[in-house]
Amino acid sequence: MNPPHQTTEKVTSSIPVRAILIGLLLIPINAYWITVVSELWATMIGMTATTLFFNAVFNLFFLTLINIPLRKFLPKAAFSRTEVLVVYVMLVMLSTVCGHTMMTFVIGTLTRPFWFATAENEYADLFHTYIPSWITVSDKRVLRGFFEGGETFHTAEHFTTWLTPVLVWTGIIFAIFFSFICVNIIIRKQWTEQDKLSYPIIRIPIALTTPRTMSRPHLWIGFSASALIEILNGLHHLFPIIPGIPLHHAMFFSEKPWHALGWMRFSFSPFVIGLTFFAPLDLAFSVWFFYLFFKAQQVIAYMQSASLPFFTHGVYGTDQGLGAWTTLGILSLWITRRHLNLVWKRLIGRTHLDDSTEPLRYRSAALGLILSMAFLVILLRKAGLSLSVMPFYFAIYLLMSIAITRVRAALGPPFHEVVFTHPQGFMVNVVGTRALGASNLTILSFLYPFNRDNSSHPMPSQLEAFKIAERTGINNQLLLSGMVLALVISILASFWAYFQIMYEHGAAAKARGYILGIGRETFTQLTSWLQHPKQPDYTATLFIALGAAFSVFLMAMQRRFIWWPFHPGGYALGASWGMVHVWASVLVGWAIKGIILKYGGLRAYRNGAPFFLGLILGDHIVSCTWSIIGAVFQVPTYT
Repeated sequence: MNPPHQTTEKVTSSIPVRAILIGLLLIPINAYWITVVSELWATMIGMTATTLFFNAVFNLFFLTLINIPLRKFLPKAAFSRTEVLVVYVMLVMLSTVCGHTMMTFVIGTLTRPFWFATAENEYADLFHTYIPSWITVSDKRVLRGFFEGGETFHTAEHFTTWLTPVLVWTGIIFAIFFSFICVNIIIRKQWTEQDKLSYPIIRIPIALTTPRTMSRPHLWIGFSASALIEILNGLHHLFPIIPGIPLHHAMFFSEKPWHALGWMRFSFSPFVIGLTFFAPLDLAFSVWFFYLFFKAQQVIAYMQSASLPFFTHGVYGTDQGLGAWTTLGILSLWITRRHLNLVWKRLIGRTHLDDSTEPLRYRSAALGLILSMAFLVILLRKAGLSLSVMPFYFAIYLLMSIAITRVRAALGPPFHEVVFTHPQGFMVNVVGTRALGASNLTILSFLYPFNRDNSSHPMPSQLEAFKIAERTGINNQLLLSGMVLALVISILASFWAYFQIMYEHGAAAKARGYILGIGRETFTQLTSWLQHPKQPDYTATLFIALGAAFSVFLMAMQRRFIWWPFHPGGYALGASWGMVHVWASVLVGWAIKGIILKYGGLRAYRNGAPFFLGLILGDHIVSCTWSIIGAVFQVPTYT
């Protein structure tokens, strides 16, 4: 594999129209597939929850396979590397929108407040007056089909009633995602060309489209190993008489003080082990170490809670994570400060900074960012969000987004499900609910889907797309056009897929995913805030500050001492509840990579890379195949 910062091909002057058309054709097909397997049968909720999206890799793999006979027998009809990667990038743009971690949350939040309103939960009295009629649907006749099924979305009443909310939320999603694209364009040169971040996640699509990769025996050995495990486990799920290979184990501790550890999950996922092989050792070590570090904190907190009252409610891991992620965002900007200063001088005409090869000129990117934010400010102000709250919300959201993007570009974690770590919680803890007010809390609840989970966050995927273009010679500016077009179509296709499937089957009747759960979670929290106003939580604020201070310490030590093994990104990731699913797999991957490097050196690492690429592919391809079988035959399959 080539070093990630080198350009390996000459820049193409154009992107073939065929690639754009194939991408546009595959977007609604993939949107429907993702929706069915994420929410209807829940056979693959995590399809878009990892840093390497399952559906995008599945499509890339089969386009690459199809290309092998085409190159041999019909070379003029064969796809170029540019075409295949452009289709992949377009499907990645879809994956940041569709699925369990984004569109499920948006639609689950939009559809709940009026359909589930009762005298007991007091939705109508508490917050209905603060919901503008144009951001959701209140007509229960229209909502009935969504929840009970047995109807079609394609009726004049359904279409016209939903048209305005869909257009409003399409605008909001596009503005937020496009603002991230503009920020990525501004920071790209520094992070890619100066800091030379490694972008481990893109090694998989780059390697898969490299000539002769598919003919390497080690790749197919790894593929066969993980595929065999997934096939046996899938058959065992359908036919229990067939033995499976258990990959997931849970452990509960009942004796004090170990009961404070809670639920410990030991999962050994081939694709996570494979992805960890491509991640730097310090991050892999830090991820599993800090997960156990937080577990140890829980035990110590329980033992000391009698003498130290601020431990009464645990160690506030979510709040430590808030402090860590926002601080990492600030530190990432601080590292980039000289480049940002040059960009600023370029904007005001005081210096020349070559931006001719950027996806957009810096002035255009800055204008795009300003216009996107202006659109959001005007729309959200009209919806009821006060101007005094917006700067804090967007600042925290942007800092967390930059931090997640930096960690992923530098370290490539297989998973960053940063759950319950969001600007709304930050503001409630610091100032309390009374200071925010009912109107602000209501609109902030409708924005909850954008930062409730963060596992399919768009910003790192966008930056990786630009890095793929640099590595393979794709014209950045033309790729941006394909990305923006794919984003618009993806938003609309995702809305269509969810409405079509839910109106046919019923969200409350047959859906097995989290589309009901996210609405319940969102408005239970809002109801609690309004019924029982929360004062500023000084203990939570203290832990936010501790998380921030510890992150600064870890960053300072890492930059000062080359031997320092603890990465601040690992600390931020370890604070997330989502690490419960992958920490053990990361530990295994870290140990394997460490042993190979120690006893075999860099040559053994490079020779072993195809095997671990095969582990990833075998897991992805067979898992996706099981999900398709479940969707076609309408049965829950192994996930």
